[in-house]
Amino acid sequence: MAELIPFRWPAEWKDVSKLDLLRGTPINCLAGETAPPFTSADFPFVKLDPEHPPKGVTLREGVWPRVAPATKKEGAPAGPTGDAWVDSNAWVVRLAHLMEPGTTVWLTEQAPGGNEVTSMDSFVKPIAEAEAFGAHWVIALDRIFREELEQSSEAAVRSWRRMMSTLKFFAGRRDWRSWEPVAALAIVSSFEGDGKLMSEEFLNLAPRRHLAYRAIRLADGPATSFEGMKAVLYLEPEPPQGEMRTKLFDFARGGGLVIAPKGTVTGSAVERKAEHGLWPVGNGRVAMPLGGWDDPFLLVAQVHLLLGHRDDVVRVWNAGSTDTYFVASKTDRKALVHLIPYADGSTQPITLGFREPYRSARIIRLDAEKVVKSSKGPLGMEIPVGEVADYAAVLLEL
Repeated sequence: MAELIPFRWPAEWKDVSKLDLLRGTPINCLAGETAPPFTSADFPFVKLDPEHPPKGVTLREGVWPRVAPATKKEGAPAGPTGDAWVDSNAWVVRLAHLMEPGTTVWLTEQAPGGNEVTSMDSFVKPIAEAEAFGAHWVIALDRIFREELEQSSEAAVRSWRRMMSTLKFFAGRRDWRSWEPVAALAIVSSFEGDGKLMSEEFLNLAPRRHLAYRAIRLADGPATSFEGMKAVLYLEPEPPQGEMRTKLFDFARGGGLVIAPKGTVTGSAVERKAEHGLWPVGNGRVAMPLGGWDDPFLLVAQVHLLLGHRDDVVRVWNAGSTDTYFVASKTDRKALVHLIPYADGSTQPITLGFREPYRSARIIRLDAEKVVKSSKGPLGMEIPVGEVADYAAVLLEL
């Protein structure tokens, strides 16, 4: 199943000749709720049933990746001091991989529809986003795109070819999928029960601040190494117990920062910062909220302040509504930053900064790549990326 690249077969297409559109592309299977009225040995059909997903596949509904338009009913739109709301599937894919390891994640979102017209050029974005995070989007054409493609309109054919080129781009770089997240913050949670909403929203909102994290299931926490971490956020409603508590306090004694719910320690805090009290434990500290963890947006900001920008593994300038996903190879000294912009058009010129003295950097776009020179600056070792549309990656080597 990991090798299948799915395409949602339109119910309106009854003719087997429509398969010619897929021949010679990376797409190699059809998907949907109902099978097409024909069979094909070249394109097996996979039924999309969330209650009974295909073996080896994790299905997630997902959202159309974009900066969501604001309406008067939804409140004030974003202004100079506030970011627009971003619909992203990054956290959905990463959490699915964590909770159901060893499966391939398929995202099944479709274009918004209704009165909203979706540009055919924007169909590249859900492919690039899914692939960057190690998933596949079940490619689904809306009515306008489908009809334009049937008529072989220049715009539709051009967009379709760009979509297929994007699939080929990532198919040729499958090794990236095995690279592991680079982060100074570990998040330990069950991602279930009373804390499910808070923990999921934290994963969703952390990229808005380019706060890199590594998520760890609570059940795996006692056996997981925190090596390389500067802070651990224990994101559960109740204080840690048993082996997990011992693990966290050992991490704090060694110089780490543990951020945990009220009741984890007793006594008076020696310092207050970002709406949290701080208690010394060995060479490190434990932070607890002065009130409660009620707002995930505020919690992300508070955790980032507690951790400190000096420990950001990647610093980002001028990225706007763009996600950064920093991963590194387990077998050599290479690292990679995925850049996924969610707004339409191109970003402003982006600059990335790193603490590590990477000796080489290559900007890889969907249609071109180039070597760039790094320089020392306020962000650390700075890499000028430039404008980004749809997707770009920065390949680094120590």
